[in-house]
Amino acid sequence: MEAVAAEVACLRRAFPGSAAWGISGRDGWRISWRNGFGFPPWAQLGFRAISGLAQWAFDINHLFGGLGDWFHLKAVRKHPVIMTVAVHGPPADQALLEKVDRFVVEWPGGRNYLESLGIPPKAIEMILPPVDLERFCPSEPPAERFTVLFASSPDRADWLEARGIPLLLATAALLPDVRFRLIWRPWGDSLPAVRAMVKELGLRNVEIIVGRFRNMEVHYQAAHVTVFPFTSPNHCKPAPNSLLESLACGRPVVVTDVVGIAPIVAEAEAGSVSVRTVSAMVDSLRTVRQRWRHYSEHARSFAQSCLAMERFFQAYGQLYSRHV
Repeated sequence: MEAVAAEVACLRRAFPGSAAWGISGRDGWRISWRNGFGFPPWAQLGFRAISGLAQWAFDINHLFGGLGDWFHLKAVRKHPVIMTVAVHGPPADQALLEKVDRFVVEWPGGRNYLESLGIPPKAIEMILPPVDLERFCPSEPPAERFTVLFASSPDRADWLEARGIPLLLATAALLPDVRFRLIWRPWGDSLPAVRAMVKELGLRNVEIIVGRFRNMEVHYQAAHVTVFPFTSPNHCKPAPNSLLESLACGRPVVVTDVVGIAPIVAEAEAGSVSVRTVSAMVDSLRTVRQRWRHYSEHARSFAQSCLAMERFFQAYGQLYSRHV
């Protein structure tokens, strides 16, 4: 939700006449033109009624999230409707998806996935998410021991497997000379579970830093590589914000083959793509470590050419103009 909210905030800055509205299980009520209008899940009937009227004051309905967000799709009353599929998950009823005029995906496999659901190819296009290239910028690597960063902590303990935490910790056990730094958000029930796993394995090379950090660029720059050991596309963003930010900082990434943006990472030589085994993860980290400078330069180059804010705004501006 943070990653999706960041993209929405970027678009609202570029198109200041817009308003953000939605349902959030975390925030509850939120009433602010600047920060958006949020409803708790139990108020979704009221959300539908109010938003059904409010839509007529705007030119376009732009939905951000996943194909299963039926509560947002049910609220749609006015066309055109654009949906950015930023999260992988099971779809809503076909009748609800037919409300959408144009789908946007953020990873190469997204187009094939939507086509498999019967969505016409001409109704789909791909726009990669953006990153702030001025804020997230390269720096010299830390001189201390090789450091691997994980910055995609889930809220829920039952999502740890999908995010690849057991795989990551098993990898750390085989690389005692490497520091593994896990950035963890201070909410949800996953933190006690991951701490227990680290303690049970006796991992002295794993540290967990808890907090809400507005200066994430400092954490990327204090590491050598950022890792995405996801084992399932569910409960994971195909193009995680932390992955894009890491690339912009010139920090290569190691991703598993279920990460949606993995084919682009491999093509750009911005990191290494691994299958979901401990030995493969170890090999990928060693490969990036051996050729760190090469992967670092390619990571930043890819971010500059494909992830710039201006490109993102231009792509959506053109999309909007074709449907107004």
